[in-house]
Amino acid sequence: MNRLPHPPIPQRPPPKSSGAQIRSQIENVIPSPEGARNLAKRLDPRGIRSLRSLDASVAALPQHDVTWKRLTKWGTNQGRFLLLIGLSLLLAWMLPDARAATFLSSSPPAFLEGPLQISAWMPTSWDGESARASFQAHTDVLATISPYWYGVAADGSLSPFAGARDTTLRAYARDRGVRFIPTVSNQGNGDRIHAILINPTLAARHRQAIVEDVLRYQYDGIDLDYENLWAEDRDRYTAWVRELAQALHGHEKDLTVTVQAKTFDADGWNGPGALDYGALAAVADELRVMTYGWCWRTGCVGSDPPGPIAPIHWMQRVIAYAKTRVPGEKIVLGVHLYGYDWTLDQGQRGPFLGAAWEDATGQALVWIQAEALRAQHHAALQWWETDEQGRRVQEPWFTYDGMRHTVTFANADSVIIRARLAQTEGLRGIIFWRLGGEDPALWDRLPPRTFSVHWPLWMARK
Repeated sequence: MNRLPHPPIPQRPPPKSSGAQIRSQIENVIPSPEGARNLAKRLDPRGIRSLRSLDASVAALPQHDVTWKRLTKWGTNQGRFLLLIGLSLLLAWMLPDARAATFLSSSPPAFLEGPLQISAWMPTSWDGESARASFQAHTDVLATISPYWYGVAADGSLSPFAGARDTTLRAYARDRGVRFIPTVSNQGNGDRIHAILINPTLAARHRQAIVEDVLRYQYDGIDLDYENLWAEDRDRYTAWVRELAQALHGHEKDLTVTVQAKTFDADGWNGPGALDYGALAAVADELRVMTYGWCWRTGCVGSDPPGPIAPIHWMQRVIAYAKTRVPGEKIVLGVHLYGYDWTLDQGQRGPFLGAAWEDATGQALVWIQAEALRAQHHAALQWWETDEQGRRVQEPWFTYDGMRHTVTFANADSVIIRARLAQTEGLRGIIFWRLGGEDPALWDRLPPRTFSVHWPLWMARK
């Protein structure tokens, strides 16, 4: 089971572009999966979103060979737009090999320099063999491993997933100095957590079940990943977490709390609004912020897919908000190692007959799968530096099968950029979602683990 997709992330929508801004964007085209598609949506008065050929066409045109302003001087405004579209489509048809990779506008650091706590979530109930192999190969880098091990039962007890409570894995981590903190997830079931929180007996039973497993299996602590909580449970959840933290710290165990990302408080919203960053971080040892999920299987924030998984401009806004509530040394930045292969099932409709990307669905994949697809279809790797508003994205992508598929994913470059962002912002560290099938080049660019990072709360109080 997987935590994907996440629900839409609260953010304030950007203002709509004016006609002058649209023309400016045409004259300064940046190849990206969204640029040409969104341009077609704006230009077509019927709202048709289907000119996916235009995505390839605009990306295909070498910008140094085309003087956009010269083109747009011809004819009326409508004529300019039609001429641009027609010429782009013609050139794309004539020059299919022009879809070369877009090189990095700003090169990522070759290596991550300086200390940074690096952690990872690890599945065992799916893709377990690959995830375990990755963990065992990189214990010199990882400071913490969080096996994705538990669900929440209706009676407040823990519901272990396949592979949970593996004492061999625990011993392997301990022998190599890796902190071992399994994750308990409500799997997005806010109703179940609400039922537990409003019932004192169930709330106490759930808390005790967690503490008992931590002690019985000698974990270093526990990680809570409770998503889609009810807005009215904000204070109840905070109070329950506070009591759990006290119980764990009393046994010299750690508590980390994983939270959905947001760029403002979102008070009154279900999901992110139910998570009081400041109050939760005050009692927990870490606040893990899931800064991914800008696009999910069937949609993106404010647009149709395809789109980025975690654009840098959004991650920066999430960090900025979080730091108004939480000291940076307690924030752990979630970094994605996955991606999506979005498919437009045209059926009886072709790109000129109204097929819309709003009908697209995505299949989750990891780097090894993305690279296999790219090799199979001889697809050129592209780099999404900025979006059509000039905001930093910095993710790899490619298309294949006649533009019917668009893939955005994570590679070593995109991960190192996000790790450097965490360093620059003075955060405690990063945590990967998730191990298994990631870009192997990543690990050679990360620093070895350091042991002088942060003291847990229970030690600080002594």
